[in-house]
Amino acid sequence: MDFKHVYTSSKTYIILLIVALGLLVFTASITYLQILNMQKSSELVKHTLQVYNAIGDLTTHYSQAESEEFREELLKTGGAGMAFKNYREEGQTILDSLKTLTSDNKEQLARLESFEVLLDKLYIQLQQLDAVNFKNSEEALSYSQSQKMKINGTLYHLRNAKNELLAYEQRLMQEREVNYNSHKSLAPLTLLVLTFFALLVFVLSFIRIYKNKRRFRKSEAFLKNVLSTTDNVVNYYEPIFNNNNNDIIDFKILYANDCNRDYFGLEPDEMIGDSVLNVFPFLSENGEFNKMKQSYLEQTKEISDRQIVVQDSNMWFESIVTPLADGILETARNTTAEEEAKEIQLAFKKRLESQNLRLLDNRAFLGNIFKSISHVVMHFKSIRNTKGEIVDFKILFVNERINPITGDLPEELKNRKVSKVFPDIFKNGVFEHLVNAIELNRPEEYEVPHKKNGKTTWFRATAIKLGDGVTVTTRDITEEKEKANQLIKLNEQLVIRNSILTDAEKIAKIGSFLWYLESDITEISDNFFQMLGYKANEFKPSPETYKKFIHPDDLELVAEKTKQSLTTLKPNEFTYRVITKSGDVKYFKTNGQFINKEEETVMIGVVQDVTQSIEAEEKLRKSNLELLQSNAELESFNRVASHDLQEPLRKIQLFISRIEDKESDRFSNKSLEYFTKVKNAGKRMQSLIQNLLAYSRIDSTKTDFETVDLNLVLEKVLDDLATNINETQTSVHADALPEIKGVFFQMEQLFANLISNAIKYRSSIETPVIHITSEKILSTDIPEPFLKTSKQYHKISVMDNGIGFDVKYADKIFEVFQRLHQKTEYSGTGIGLAICKKIVENHNGYIFATAKLGTGAQFIIYLPA
Repeated sequence: MDFKHVYTSSKTYIILLIVALGLLVFTASITYLQILNMQKSSELVKHTLQVYNAIGDLTTHYSQAESEEFREELLKTGGAGMAFKNYREEGQTILDSLKTLTSDNKEQLARLESFEVLLDKLYIQLQQLDAVNFKNSEEALSYSQSQKMKINGTLYHLRNAKNELLAYEQRLMQEREVNYNSHKSLAPLTLLVLTFFALLVFVLSFIRIYKNKRRFRKSEAFLKNVLSTTDNVVNYYEPIFNNNNNDIIDFKILYANDCNRDYFGLEPDEMIGDSVLNVFPFLSENGEFNKMKQSYLEQTKEISDRQIVVQDSNMWFESIVTPLADGILETARNTTAEEEAKEIQLAFKKRLESQNLRLLDNRAFLGNIFKSISHVVMHFKSIRNTKGEIVDFKILFVNERINPITGDLPEELKNRKVSKVFPDIFKNGVFEHLVNAIELNRPEEYEVPHKKNGKTTWFRATAIKLGDGVTVTTRDITEEKEKANQLIKLNEQLVIRNSILTDAEKIAKIGSFLWYLESDITEISDNFFQMLGYKANEFKPSPETYKKFIHPDDLELVAEKTKQSLTTLKPNEFTYRVITKSGDVKYFKTNGQFINKEEETVMIGVVQDVTQSIEAEEKLRKSNLELLQSNAELESFNRVASHDLQEPLRKIQLFISRIEDKESDRFSNKSLEYFTKVKNAGKRMQSLIQNLLAYSRIDSTKTDFETVDLNLVLEKVLDDLATNINETQTSVHADALPEIKGVFFQMEQLFANLISNAIKYRSSIETPVIHITSEKILSTDIPEPFLKTSKQYHKISVMDNGIGFDVKYADKIFEVFQRLHQKTEYSGTGIGLAICKKIVENHNGYIFATAKLGTGAQFIIYLPA
């Protein structure tokens, strides 16, 4: 019989009965709330109708002003009579009523304020309609018509304002009607459903409780039958309190099974109603009565063993006292047979210890036995102080195996104290193990090191109590210890390598996998999970699961490549797309190889996230296309600049020259000034086109460099600029320059632009001086940041004492068309230094400038040596 089920089931349906009653109360509450909501909805609909009526009264009020008869009757007294005053008070009354009705609606109140302003404006216009009496003159007629138009305009705005008020109330009316209809239909339906459900639960609970009650009666009869047939004494007691009800003085026996008769010779029926101490007086002597009180008061289980004398024989009982309902239940199990078995076992143990001690006394016999044992065997007798505490041990026996370890002879160790032979016994914890083996009467196992000649040997010992002594068996475990340590180190190295591999996978964006083909089991690395946007082991990997991540357009490709690999058992590298947990599309490159592991074919592979590489390749492809387009446009520009732009410019310059030759004498001073500006502009345009052509024609892809002597380049540049140098009295000082691999005419253009710039931007108070220096340096000694392709570089510096420039413009001056001065101050196109930069970069070099205002500039060039 399942008593627990009976009790739980009854309890469950009692709870359901309570829930049913609660549902009835809840149903009544919900119904009441529905009625309240329905009343509230009805009130809101009523309120909206009142607002409708008030708006209608307001409409009727201002609509009267549209009637000519009403205006004439209203203004017979010039707008100051009682009729007009009553008309105005009527309008204010209606407005106040509307404000009161819409006091909880800020939007409607705002509209009413606008309406009130318009209504006041209407009253004023009505008064002004007859404010000036022009009789029947044309001026009076014109004024009257003008005022009527104003009144009609105001009435138009009033109608719009009224329509807004009415539209808002209509929307409210619709919402409130829907709400009202909802509450009206929901209230009876809710009441019906909840009431039916509550009654259903109530009836079911009542039926189940009745059935459980019948089942409980059967269970009670079954329980009495069990108690009557058990071998344990089962009694139930209720407490008996003193007169003050603050202490338990005894227990009343309410139930006692038949075992009381079998074990104690007591009739159960005679025991019922009697007190416990009267029936079992020995309970007050051995302290069990106090445990019974404690069990009842503290609601705890109490277990005790007792020995009683029944008919001149000793009997043992294990008593379990458990709180139950308003009393305690005591179950006493007869353990006499068990206790007698323990006494017999104890006697055998004592006899065995006595025999072992006699064996120890027979030294010769014992020695012969232990000579054949590979372990070290020792027996110690305890040495106790006056308090009975073990303070040391005396060696009674040790076998021959001790000699190879310590070098001692067994006969020399006998009868000596253990602390003298092994002084570390108190430091390494061995003493405590020996004491525990004796005092706690249990085997003690421990490990202990032994050092000799700088070498450590490990031993595992087992200490077993024998009499008042202990027998210790020791064996050498040094080799086991070393292998265990090696295994630990290997595991640590494996952990480190796994950690390094995991970090390497993260850095390289690589994930690894294992695929057991026969069992279809798949394992993937933690970083593989992260590459898919998941935490480690967040889902169970398998080929079918992984298909969900593959981009739909690449499923066929992956299936085909996988089939090829499985057919040939050869790696097949390919790239495909996946969709991560967050919806991002990534490109994965996969490769693998096949091995045999535990008689099963396994595919070991790696997957690398190459999204950035593919995106970078795509960007590079687009950049190359843009570069090709740019080059094509540049070539087109070269053609236009070299012919289409220069041809009209040459004609302009030709006609300027002819006009200057034939007509310049007839020019006025102003015309001559203008003509000179046109002539100079043409020259600047020609210079600009030539510089642009020079800039665009510098071929950055040219690789067929030749040996160029920069001394010859400088000599030719100085010869070409000789006129300008002589006119400005410029001094040029140059060191011996190196030979480089490059293009002669580009180097010529580079030096020409730098020297021309130095002369152009010379100081107005000093004679121009240009210094050109050269030295060879290591690439590692160059602090400037650029891509270095050579181990050594030629550092060439061009310095002048000109006007200089602000160093913050050091990068700007190398850009096309960038000028630091107005063209009226210094001539030029702003392309010269850009050409210099492009030439140097074409030669795998680097150029930069440094300067100070008023103290000159320095251009530094690095060219590969």
